[in-house]
Amino acid sequence: MRKKFFDFNDMSENPDRSLPVTLLRLVAGLLVACIVLLITLSAASAQNPNFVASKKANEIPVFNAVYPEDEFCATTGVGGLCAAMPVDVPEFDANFIYRFVAYEAQRPFDRFSWQSFVSLLWPHDDAGAPIATGYRQPDAGRGLWESYATKNDVFGDIARANASCRVGLPDGHLLLSAFIQSSGDILIDQAGNFILYDTRINDVAADYIRWNGLGTAQGRLTFAQSGQSVEFPMLTLSAGGKVADNSELLASDKTWLTPGAQLTKFAWRIITSPADQDRYYTRPARIALAADDTLDGTAKCLDVTVGLVGLHIVQRVKSGNGDRWIWSSFEHADNAPLADNARRPNSIIANDLFPDGCLAPEKTDRDYIFYGGGELGGKKDRVANGIIRSDLRWADQPPYARAPDGNRVAAPDIVRCWRLFSGTAEANFVWQRKLEGSVLQNYFLLGTQWIGNGGGAPFGVGEIPRFLTNTALESFIQHQADGTCLGCHATAFTDAGQPANFTFLLDPAR
Repeated sequence: MRKKFFDFNDMSENPDRSLPVTLLRLVAGLLVACIVLLITLSAASAQNPNFVASKKANEIPVFNAVYPEDEFCATTGVGGLCAAMPVDVPEFDANFIYRFVAYEAQRPFDRFSWQSFVSLLWPHDDAGAPIATGYRQPDAGRGLWESYATKNDVFGDIARANASCRVGLPDGHLLLSAFIQSSGDILIDQAGNFILYDTRINDVAADYIRWNGLGTAQGRLTFAQSGQSVEFPMLTLSAGGKVADNSELLASDKTWLTPGAQLTKFAWRIITSPADQDRYYTRPARIALAADDTLDGTAKCLDVTVGLVGLHIVQRVKSGNGDRWIWSSFEHADNAPLADNARRPNSIIANDLFPDGCLAPEKTDRDYIFYGGGELGGKKDRVANGIIRSDLRWADQPPYARAPDGNRVAAPDIVRCWRLFSGTAEANFVWQRKLEGSVLQNYFLLGTQWIGNGGGAPFGVGEIPRFLTNTALESFIQHQADGTCLGCHATAFTDAGQPANFTFLLDPAR
């Protein structure tokens, strides 16, 4: 198979909207230099020669081989799927400047993402031990993430939507209340129900916030005035439990370490049809609703079953040029179709990414939970991802999303604006095949973002791949120039006005 060092097709599909020729020549020169250097660094073929893409494949290639068994577990020598959480990406070479997503560089990061996803959702028993072959029955125990702290656990001065819903909460039930995306928009599915959100952070991140007094507005102000910088821990010693910055350790030393700060954000849909439960990772949940959010103006507690539709996993590691995070994003395969004008995640040269918006496809091969389809007119009529303009309220029964007069609200048509990098598509195929028989095989990795260079136009903050969004979590801003997880979070500040180390978590009211 032809060697593939960079996915050149990921750069730009619209040359007529490109930057001036001078910049094109500059970028071309950089590409040639990078390729020469990469060839020097690696004599092996960058593309796995055992994989052969089907000629009939469209967006997602079809492959005919498997990864080594050690690929599926973060613990060396185990072989096959396991519950171990990965700590770092030791293959990362901080001495090389990465400008574009490339197969050899991206594969370890996508492996890191899939290992993190399986580890988070792997069920544990009451003693906290992983249940053997638990990935086949993820509802057999509690996922690792369920032991993580919620925002309310960490930030004592943020208001609860309806505190009474905590009373008598059944064991193992989630308590959810957030239904507004970070952009300030609301997403409802085609069944007419709100999508709910839940942020969880591991003990390392929670302890860092508590020990530094960052759990209150006054504490964050005091911290900012002290001259200290917000720096979530990268790694922790597995023996002592003490948080330490072990950034000077070599990759070979990391086998006895446990993960550093990890932040997660879940997107859940309300399951109203029993037939849907078999396709989703589900949890029983209670929704806490404030009086202002309900149709009749009274606070409520709704007991429902929710299914996972989107997930961000963000972990601080040494790799990725040290001071940044690895950002992994997953969503359910039934969320949304690919936009008719979807771009590749290395589209760095276009002046205007989506001048016409993200367009609905002319046809789809199945039903989607965020896309209803319908008759398509001209290009203007096919613009998807429209914001819901109605003032929404919660009803007592499904469909839960209603207009103030009680009538049902039309759900928006959501499409996915960004294609998958070909190497990520390969990883998805292999991991989904490995997870066959588990509900987890219905999820796929959108991409893994990390910092590969120093940034600057047109390379953003240096994130690789350049763009990454999730249809369940950033539904309405995918087409924007800041439709990049690490790029957007580079602008994060605490509510005391201090740079927040790539997280908006320290501005709880945001």
